[in-house]
Amino acid sequence: PDTVVQPSYDPNCEKITNGCEPVKVISAERLVDHTKGPGVALEIASAIDGKEGMNVISPEARGCLWRELIINKKGLKTFIDREGFGESDYSFTQEHLEGMIAELDRLISKYSSHPWDVKETAQDLVDLLTEHRGLIDADLTEGGYRKMMQRTASAIPQRFESMEKSG
Repeated sequence: PDTVVQPSYDPNCEKITNGCEPVKVISAERLVDHTKGPGVALEIASAIDGKEGMNVISPEARGCLWRELIINKKGLKTFIDREGFGESDYSFTQEHLEGMIAELDRLISKYSSHPWDVKETAQDLVDLLTEHRGLIDADLTEGGYRKMMQRTASAIPQRFESMEKSG
């Protein structure tokens, strides 16, 4: 369904002196990637370097800091350190994946169009969304989804039997 969402601003935007617009779009997956991560870390540092109240480590030490935190795991745990279910433990139906692609297509189209097409942050977002769309499309193409089983009416769970009889 075509749900109309009215544009609104976060009330915290009133507290920001330079406007309420993102200055950088980053990907956590790219930040921890051993090839792309050091560059993403440098982008984050330069986005906040020199800002009021921000103390950023010197440019010469930034690569070392990323290596110590991500490669040598000397900082706090990140999402990649979590135990339990991994990405491959989750599965979606073909319908779910097609819905995800439809939503990604909508967002890619929106942020590729005026007035967003001239904003670097919007184009960075389009790049990330396009990358994720490719991954989902690959799952669809390779049949990497579960088949939806025909749902059958189940017996009333015991805890609800008394409610059913008294109703």
